[in-house]
Amino acid sequence: MARLLGSWAFWLLLLALSLVRVVEVDAGEKAYLVLLPFQEIRVEFLNSVTGRPVLLEFRPLFRFQGFRAYTDPETEAYYTGGTYPWNQALAKERRRALLYCSELGLAVRVGERWFRAEGGCLGLRLLYP
Repeated sequence: MARLLGSWAFWLLLLALSLVRVVEVDAGEKAYLVLLPFQEIRVEFLNSVTGRPVLLEFRPLFRFQGFRAYTDPETEAYYTGGTYPWNQALAKERRRALLYCSELGLAVRVGERWFRAEGGCLGLRLLYP
């Protein structure tokens, strides 16, 4: 019976570890957050050229991936030169680390926690897995 319980505990621990994501947020001071792979990360900022809002969403699966951007057509054209579909290009991205900088400020929500940077940068790094 003890061997069976030990086996179950091992498999449950392995399952739990496979679902954990550890993200480091550097907003001047570092914070470490534990997420599940399906939890959303959001980046919100104003484009300094068009003055329009931009929203990026993605998830910490095995890398930061599943990127999707939301903005107006003029701002999307600013980023792409109007030559390719932005979200199709973003969907291919897989990153372990990200750095967002903004002259006007930006806000990032990781899980349920918000971080802000005014006239500077904010970094995200996937530490585990």
